[in-house]
Amino acid sequence: MFYYILKYLFIFLVKVFFRRIHVEHKDRVSAKGPIILASNHPNTMMDPLLVALLSGRNPHFLGKSTLFKTPISKLLFRSVHVLPVYRKQDAEKEMGKNAQIFEKCFESLEAGNALVIMPEGVSQMDGTLHEIKTGTARIGLGAEVRNAFDLGVKIVPAGINYTSPTEFFSDVHCRFGRPIDLRDFKDIYEKDEYEAVYQVTNQIRDALEKLTTMVESPETAEVLDNLKMIYKMELAVDLGLQEELKQHDFSVTLGMADAINWYQKQHAKSFLHLNRQMNSYLAKIEGLELRDDLLSTAHGQKTFARRVFGLLGVIIGLPIYVWGVANNFLAYRVPARLVKSLGTSQEYLSTIKMLSGFLVFGLFYTIQTLLVWFISGSGYLTAVYLATLLPAGRFALYYHDTMQRYRQHIRIFSLFIKRKTLMYELIQERMALFKALDAAKNQYMNRAESESANTMDTPEE
Repeated sequence: MFYYILKYLFIFLVKVFFRRIHVEHKDRVSAKGPIILASNHPNTMMDPLLVALLSGRNPHFLGKSTLFKTPISKLLFRSVHVLPVYRKQDAEKEMGKNAQIFEKCFESLEAGNALVIMPEGVSQMDGTLHEIKTGTARIGLGAEVRNAFDLGVKIVPAGINYTSPTEFFSDVHCRFGRPIDLRDFKDIYEKDEYEAVYQVTNQIRDALEKLTTMVESPETAEVLDNLKMIYKMELAVDLGLQEELKQHDFSVTLGMADAINWYQKQHAKSFLHLNRQMNSYLAKIEGLELRDDLLSTAHGQKTFARRVFGLLGVIIGLPIYVWGVANNFLAYRVPARLVKSLGTSQEYLSTIKMLSGFLVFGLFYTIQTLLVWFISGSGYLTAVYLATLLPAGRFALYYHDTMQRYRQHIRIFSLFIKRKTLMYELIQERMALFKALDAAKNQYMNRAESESANTMDTPEE
């Protein structure tokens, strides 16, 4: 019972925390039968919980043993079917206990359950996919060996991609890969156990590379972040996807990541020069308190009718915005201050924000609702008041972002009047940067077309 309470609570929290949740190929996750969901791991506890939620299964989890240090955390994690893994860096003297954990995993799979495993073994938000440990393959193959390769365990890779992993009201994209049927490795395993484990682990890595927008090094991760800020919309326009960028965001970002990985290897010096150009330009943009996307023409020109409707929306929405801010501002600010005061690592930010936000908003909403009931004495008015709190808060965030865009337009207009030379120099620098980016893109596209043509010309064996 406690498990389902926590599950539906988490579903609610996730839908409040994230603005949009995209899921692709959920049909690849079987509704019944033993499966292992193997995901990348940039965002600590958020990742396995999202995979579990979006898969539609009620899985068991593997988590590091340090999560079980206190009696409360031990009770909590055990209640949601988390099994402790004893890693060398955390509990070297207790690593012998992992044999018991493997046994429990085998039993769970034999019972037809799903397991969620993070095969990287560590959560780091550096934009790269880390070494895939062999534990996932060993657990799956071990369960099959115990059942003469007749159990039917499948490993389903899952790629979690965040637009802004630590920010409230951002987007998350989950893609499930093609299942890896471990029965296909029976002959290899019987000849060489280590080769079978190696091949399964490689398949997991290959799948996660295709399912995520990860790059190969922190340097390339920085370049990808910069490109997402200043070039993604231009690229979408070039591909004819500007009207449907939200639906194709993952594909566009993945294409940029592949291009970056290739360009760094093939044109290392140009890659470094391009990165310096982007950092220099973005530093100037930040110094002027501007946003690059508002200097772009890729968004197209708004019609007069759209501008009128936009202005009407600002006027009509102002009272709702004021109501939302008045009732949510303090509760919204407290979690951010709490995270800042704790000085926590980046990987834990979203988890702490979400959990502390739930507690803080719950406390504030309870106090505010009781005050309204005490003052008004009306259950009906109190219920209406309570029902407006969360929608008004979310609208206030959207309205604030809209107004920030209007302020940016005014600031850009003001800078063109007061500091015309500086703005023209900035526009010229932007044009030179985009010329270099277009040249790099064309090199990558020509290479891709050439490889495609060579593949088509090669006769089939």
